[in-house]
Amino acid sequence: MLITDKKKLIQYNSNFRIWQGIPSIERTQKGRLFAAFYSGGTTEEYGNYCVILKSDDDGQSWSEPIAAAYKSEFYRCFDPCLWIDPLDRLWFTWSISPNNALYGVICENPDSDDLEWGEEFEIGNDVMMNKPIVLSTGEWMFPIAVWENNIKGIRPPYPQKNKESGAFLYKTIDNGKTFSRLGTPFIPSRSFDEHMAVELSNGVIMMLTRTSYGISSSYSYDGGHTWTVAQNSNIPGPDSRFHIRRLASGRILLINHVNFNGRNNLAALLSDDEGITWSKGLLIDERDNVSYPDAVESDGFIYIIYDRERGAYKSNYDEAKAEAREILMAKITEEDILNGKLVNNESRLKCIVSKLDHYDGNPDLMYKTPINGYTSAELREFLLEHPDNDTVMNYLFNTFGFCCLYMTPPQIKALDRAISNFKERPEECEKYFKQIIKLLTNTKIKEKREPAVDFVINYIDTHFSEPFEISDIIKRSGFGRYYLSHLFKSKTGITMMEYRNHKRISHAKKLLSETDKNIADIAHECGFDDANYFVKVFKQLESITPSRYRELKLQ
Repeated sequence: MLITDKKKLIQYNSNFRIWQGIPSIERTQKGRLFAAFYSGGTTEEYGNYCVILKSDDDGQSWSEPIAAAYKSEFYRCFDPCLWIDPLDRLWFTWSISPNNALYGVICENPDSDDLEWGEEFEIGNDVMMNKPIVLSTGEWMFPIAVWENNIKGIRPPYPQKNKESGAFLYKTIDNGKTFSRLGTPFIPSRSFDEHMAVELSNGVIMMLTRTSYGISSSYSYDGGHTWTVAQNSNIPGPDSRFHIRRLASGRILLINHVNFNGRNNLAALLSDDEGITWSKGLLIDERDNVSYPDAVESDGFIYIIYDRERGAYKSNYDEAKAEAREILMAKITEEDILNGKLVNNESRLKCIVSKLDHYDGNPDLMYKTPINGYTSAELREFLLEHPDNDTVMNYLFNTFGFCCLYMTPPQIKALDRAISNFKERPEECEKYFKQIIKLLTNTKIKEKREPAVDFVINYIDTHFSEPFEISDIIKRSGFGRYYLSHLFKSKTGITMMEYRNHKRISHAKKLLSETDKNIADIAHECGFDDANYFVKVFKQLESITPSRYRELKLQ
C-alpha cells in the first residue's frame, strides 16, 4: 500500500493531480520539513491516495512525492497525518475506506538521506484527522473517530459495520506497539468530528470537536475513559477543521477562522488561561476557501500548513483549473501572534508548498461521469420530491449531523414552521430552505459553570495523596451530600472517589515512568495505605499491574 519506488511515484506528481487538500506538517530535529495531503480523481472518492513531500531548505522549495499511500480504485486512502513522536520517529498515518480503519507506517530516522519505512500496521477504527498528544504521564493519545453511517451525505457512502460511532482517544503505553480504545463523549450536532485534545494544567483532558454550529468542548477527568456531554466551547467556526496544541511556553495555540464568512480569515490565537480566553491573534490568510490547518512547533517557530481552493467537487476541468489548488505554509512565532503582525525577520506567510498548474492526464476521462454531490438548488429539488415532512427533516438532520437536544422552544417552533412552509409553498421554497439551514447551523449551546464542581476538583487536585472521605469534601463545600454527588457525576461523568483514584493513579504512572521507587513507596506517596489495594485499583483502571506498566514504559 505504501509506494516509495521513484518510477511508480511519478503518477502521483503534481502534473497528474486535478485537486488536492487536507494537509499535515512535521519538522525533524535537523530541520527537515515533511508535508502530506491527499488527492486522486476529481473529488473525495474511491481511488483517492495520500502523498508525502519534503523540504530541506526550511520550506523554500518542496519535492514531488517521496511516498504515496494507495490501495486501488475500489478503495479510498484519505485524511493523512504526520507526527514525530517522543522517540523522534516520523509517523505517517492515513484512513482507508471501505475498510474503515486507520493505518500507519513509521520512519525511524526521518533525517536520513535514504528514508526507510517500517511495515504498515492497523491502529484502530476509523479516521484520525489531527496529531496525537503526549500526556504528562508519558502516555500517547491518538484522536480517532468513527463516523455515523453516511455522515453528512459523504459520497461514496461510508458503510458502517455495527461499530459504535464517536470521537475516541486511543491510548498506547508501549510506544505504539499496542493500543487500547478509551471512551467518547456524546456530541450533539457532531459533524466530521476532527477532534483534538489538550491536557490542561490540572490533568483534565479537554477535547474540542467540529460541529455544525462551531466547536464543542468536552472534558475527561479520568484520563480519557469517560467524558462530559459536549457543549458549545464558545469558539465559533464555519464547520471546518481547526488546530489546537500546547506550546513549549505553556500557552495554548489555536488556529481557527475568525470573523469569518465561510472558510476565510484563518488566524492563530493564543491563550494564557487554559483556553478560557484568547488573544486577538495573527491573521494567517484572509482569503476565501482557506482551511484545514495543521501545525508543529520547532526551534522557537510555529509552522502552519493549510489548503486553499482545493479544486474538488467541480463538474469539469475548466472549473477546477480556475481555482488556486494550493497547499500553503506559514512560519511564525508567539511574538508575531501577540503583536498581531510579523515582528520576527524569519517569519513569513502564504508560502507555497504545492500549487497545481497544467494537467498531463486526459481530463475528459476524469469527468466522464457526473459528480455525485448536490448543489443547493439540486438539494432543494431533491427534498421537494419527498411527500412528507418527516423525510425532509430526517434527511436534513442526517446531512447536517444535527441534534435538536439543545434547541430552545422558539427555535423548535420556527424549524417546524419552516419545514411545513417549505413543502406547502413550493413557490417560496428557496426562502424557507434558507431558514431551515440557518436554524440547523446557527443553534448555540451554552455551557453552565458549576462552582461546586470546581471546588471539588480543586480540593481533590490538592489533597489526592491524603486520606479523606466524601464527608470531608461535603463539610468544606457547604453543599448537601446527595446534591453534590449527583452534580459532580452529571458534570464529569464519574464520582468524586473515582476522580480521586484517577488523580492518584495518574501520579503513580509518572512515578513508575520517571523514578526507580519501589511499588510500596509509590503506593504510599499516592495516598494508598495498602500496596496490595493500590495494585488492585491500578489494574482495574489500567488493565495491567504497576510492575508491567513500568516494564512497558522503559522498553
